[in-house]
Amino acid sequence: MRSWLDRKQLHSYLIPLLLFGFVLAIYYPSIFSGIHPIDDPGIFNYYSLNQSLSRILLPDDTYYYRPIVELSFYIDNMLWGMEPRTMHLENILLHCGNTLLVYFLASKILVSRDNQAVLLASLAALLFALHPVNVEAVAWIAGRTDPLMALLVLTACLFCLKWLEAPNKRSLAATLLFLVASFLVKETALAFGGVLLLLIMRLPGTATLRQRFKAVVAVMFPVCLVVFIALFFRGSSSGLSKFISSEEIKVLDGTVELLVAIGFYARKLMIPLPLNFAITAVHHMYVLLGVAILPIIWFVYRNYRLSGVFFISALFFITPAAFISIKHITWTPFAERYLYMPTVFFALGIVGITEVWYRRFPVVITTLISLLLIFFSLICFQQNILWRDKLLFFQDAVRKSPEFGSLYYSMGGELIKNGEYKLAAEAMGTADRLNKRVSMRYPIKAAVMQVMLAKGECLEARNYFFEVFKKKKNASANFLEILYKADFKCLDSVDKESRALLAQDIIETLDLLNQKKPDPFWLYQSGQMALKAGDEAKAKDYFSRAALTAPVDAHYLAAAKLYLIKLEKFK
Repeated sequence: MRSWLDRKQLHSYLIPLLLFGFVLAIYYPSIFSGIHPIDDPGIFNYYSLNQSLSRILLPDDTYYYRPIVELSFYIDNMLWGMEPRTMHLENILLHCGNTLLVYFLASKILVSRDNQAVLLASLAALLFALHPVNVEAVAWIAGRTDPLMALLVLTACLFCLKWLEAPNKRSLAATLLFLVASFLVKETALAFGGVLLLLIMRLPGTATLRQRFKAVVAVMFPVCLVVFIALFFRGSSSGLSKFISSEEIKVLDGTVELLVAIGFYARKLMIPLPLNFAITAVHHMYVLLGVAILPIIWFVYRNYRLSGVFFISALFFITPAAFISIKHITWTPFAERYLYMPTVFFALGIVGITEVWYRRFPVVITTLISLLLIFFSLICFQQNILWRDKLLFFQDAVRKSPEFGSLYYSMGGELIKNGEYKLAAEAMGTADRLNKRVSMRYPIKAAVMQVMLAKGECLEARNYFFEVFKKKKNASANFLEILYKADFKCLDSVDKESRALLAQDIIETLDLLNQKKPDPFWLYQSGQMALKAGDEAKAKDYFSRAALTAPVDAHYLAAAKLYLIKLEKFK
């Protein structure tokens, strides 16, 4: 009796549909994750301003040049106004698409017959789709770069396989097109150049050796061109220039750190737990695994040729992530999202080895794989739920990285939203004490002031302001606004004489605030403070300027005009 898996027309449609539905079911909780406090707000604020298409597509002096992923956010704003649930769904659909591409790749590459080919291809797809380290790249809107890059890389791989089977210009041109497009999503796609060379030279097919060498030359041209451009502009602030630059790296120390990172990421592929959003440091003993990786891969290559090719490909994609840990380009030296592409080739390599062992021990292998996939499914589902609860998410991250100050800052922000001001104050205080990032110094201190303000400690907030800044003029508009709110709250708690002096002080703050962040509302507020200080002439001037410059729909415009009328009558 023939198995339903032997019916090619049936499983060619049903298996992809089942894979798509299963991945969607595991990841659907992240649709309701909303905007993550890290990086997501910057994306929403920037693209909600209706940026011009030329500014997105043309290179400028920004840190990254990623026009394709930026274009996706631009379209998000044009079509549905940066609606978070839709954007999360896009990430999940990208992951579903990549899962299907892995399935199609495995179906073409793995040498098997009938139902075994279907099972092995499905296994490779599920192992990739459910690998716990991929949750971060999918559940985080800002993590879209990796799934989007993978979509282009895997499509290029499919065209490459098509070319190997029947060499023609169209397939090679399509391969090169998607290769170049992947560079425009993320700089680390340069590693795919090496992977593509490896696949062209080592995968079976009808392409002759001469044709393969010509394809290698064609692939090397865009790769070398991108590297040349990055080296030419290496003095710039771009991410790729900083990545390629070899400045301030000692060869011996750099080699050890590189091996540590490679060993760590290799372990993460094999044993992903514990998962951690903010990995700041790893144990130096991983250098042993880093040193052992090459002999292990060579052993696999000698005994399982195809799996060896895939493991080498995974190593190619791990290498940029390892260099990032040395160069300190990103806010965390290590990140699970960097393993999104390596898990593709790791899954293909594992399944290639499994094919051999499956023939000998089919029941044992099936049981072990099933248990592993069930375990991975539960972990992925749990992580997607965790991404929905921001407070629990950061509490989990703090527990795993207790020395990372920025995590306490983010956790404190969530505690403020929940009205837990005492705990928020403790979190912000810890963030201030542990912070080592220059870029986070003032945001954390501003948050400390905001917590004091939320607790009603207006005098403490004012004193803290002058601990940070000796003079008001040195403060940013954000700090000045917090100081204004703190002093305004203190007005009713002081005597009449002190109230007039404090009002004068507030006017000084508002004048500085209006210089750094012009807004007629500050003029209106200054008018009110001038009245409290007993200076009606100054109040009239402020109200007059506010009435002249305020938008027609400003909520304070009518009040400013009414104050002017009253002051005129009084005069």
